[in-house]
Amino acid sequence: MLGRRSFLLFLSRILSSGLAYIGLFFITRYLGTDIYGTVTWTMAFVATFNAVSDLGFNSAHIKRMSEGCDPNQCISTFAFVKLILTGFMVALTLTSVYIWTSLMGNTLTDTSIEIIGLFIVFQVLFDLSSIATVTFQARMEMAKMPLATLADPMVRVPIIIIVSLSYMSVRELSMAYVFGAVALLLVSMLLLLRDRIKWTRPVLLRSYFTFALPLMVITIISTISGNMDKLIIGFFWESSDVGLYSAPAVFLGVFATVSTAVSALTFPSFSKLHTEGNLAEIRALSRQAERYIAMIGIPITILIMIFPYEVCEVLLGPKFIDSGRVIGIMAVTNFITMINAVHNSQIVAVGRPDISARITVLTVSINFGLMMLLIPDTGLGLSYVGAALAVMTGNIVGLIAIRYVVWRLTRTDMNYRLALQIVAGVASAVAMYLLGQFLIIDRWYTLVLFGVVAFISFLGVLTLMKEFTRKDIDYFLELVNLRKMLSYIKGELKGK
Repeated sequence: MLGRRSFLLFLSRILSSGLAYIGLFFITRYLGTDIYGTVTWTMAFVATFNAVSDLGFNSAHIKRMSEGCDPNQCISTFAFVKLILTGFMVALTLTSVYIWTSLMGNTLTDTSIEIIGLFIVFQVLFDLSSIATVTFQARMEMAKMPLATLADPMVRVPIIIIVSLSYMSVRELSMAYVFGAVALLLVSMLLLLRDRIKWTRPVLLRSYFTFALPLMVITIISTISGNMDKLIIGFFWESSDVGLYSAPAVFLGVFATVSTAVSALTFPSFSKLHTEGNLAEIRALSRQAERYIAMIGIPITILIMIFPYEVCEVLLGPKFIDSGRVIGIMAVTNFITMINAVHNSQIVAVGRPDISARITVLTVSINFGLMMLLIPDTGLGLSYVGAALAVMTGNIVGLIAIRYVVWRLTRTDMNYRLALQIVAGVASAVAMYLLGQFLIIDRWYTLVLFGVVAFISFLGVLTLMKEFTRKDIDYFLELVNLRKMLSYIKGELKGK
C-alpha cells in the first residue's frame, strides 16, 4: 500500500510540476528573463520571512498524528498555531519593508511594494491551506492530497498563459499565482471539513512545541537557505540573472517530485515503525526507495550534464540558453537531494530533530560562505554559476553527514549495489554520446529520443547485471494497476 500511495502522490506531483513547466514555457518565450526574474526574486524575498509560519510545527503535526494522538485535538492545535504564525509572518514582512524603505530611505530596485503585497497574500493562502494538506500527509491520505494541490496549477497556469500571450506586466503575472493559491485553499479546506472535525481547544500546544523546538532552527535556516541564492544574485546582479538561474529549477523540479513524494510518505511510516521498534523495516524501506529513485534520476542527470545548452534551448527557449551554464551543476545537486531525501526523513522520524538542526546549520553555513565568495562582483564574480556551485558543495557535505548519522541511529548502511547503477549510467552516457555524433537535440522530439535511449541503455545494462529483474517489473506494474488504484482512491475519499 505504501508503494501505491507513493506512486499516486508521485503522479500528482509530476502532473503539478508538469503544469508549472507549461507556465514557465510561455513565460520564458513571451515575457523574458527580467519579468520572470522579478517575480522569482519577490517570491524568494517573501518566502524567506515565511519561515516563521512553520517553525517545525508541520513536522510536529505529522509526528503526533502518526503516533495515534486524537485527530480532532491535533488538527485544532495545528490550526491555532498556523493562524498565529501566519499573522506573525505578515507583520514581520511588512515591518521589515517599512524599515528598509521609509526609515532607512532605501529603494526596492527589483520589485515594488504592490508586488510584495501580492506575494504576501499568496503565502498567507498557502500557509492556511497547509492545515489541510499537512493533515492529509500525516494520515497518508494520498488521494485527497492531489485533489488539493492540483487545484493551484490548474487555475494558475491558464492565467499565466493568457498573461504571457498578451505580453502583460509583472503585476498580472503575480496575480496568477494569487488566484492559484485561492483555489488551493478552497479545495483543501473543503476536503478537510468533509471529515466533520470536532474543533477543540488547542490542548496539545505543549506537546507540539516540545517536538517543534529543535526544528525551529532547521525550518528557519532551511527556508533562508532555499531562497538566499536568488536573493544574493538579485542583490549583486540583475533580475535577468535571477531568471536564468531559477528557470532550470522548475524543469528539474519535475524529476525531484520522485523523492519528495516518497519522503512525504516515509516520514510518517518511519515514525510509526520507530514507535514499534521495527528498525529493520526502516532500513529495508530506505534501501528500496533509494534504489528506485536512483533508477529514475541517473539517466536524466547524465542527459542534462552531456547536453546542457541543448536542453535549455529546447525546454526554456532561446532567451534562456545561458541557463545551460548552470543546469548541469543543478542536475547533480538535484540528484544528490533526491537520493538523500528518504534518509533525511529518518532522522526526524526517529525523534532526533536536534541532529537535523546541526546538519542544517553546517550545510547552510557552507552554502552562504561560498555564495558570498563566488557570486558577488567584488569576489570571484561568477553570478548564478557561483550560486549553483555553492549549493552543490553544501549538498555534498550534507549527504555525507546524513549518511553517517542514519548509520549511527538505525544502522542503515550504504547500498553498495548502487555502484552497478553508476556502471549502467556510464553505459548510458556512451550511448547518448554516440547518438550525438549523428543527431543533434534541436526539437522536443529529438530530446525525447535521447531520453528514451538513455533509459533503454541504462536499464538494459542493469538487466545484464541482474540488478533490474522481473521482480522490479512486476513491482512497477502492481503500482500502476488502474483497477487497484481507482479502488484505493474511491475508498479513501469515502473515508474507508
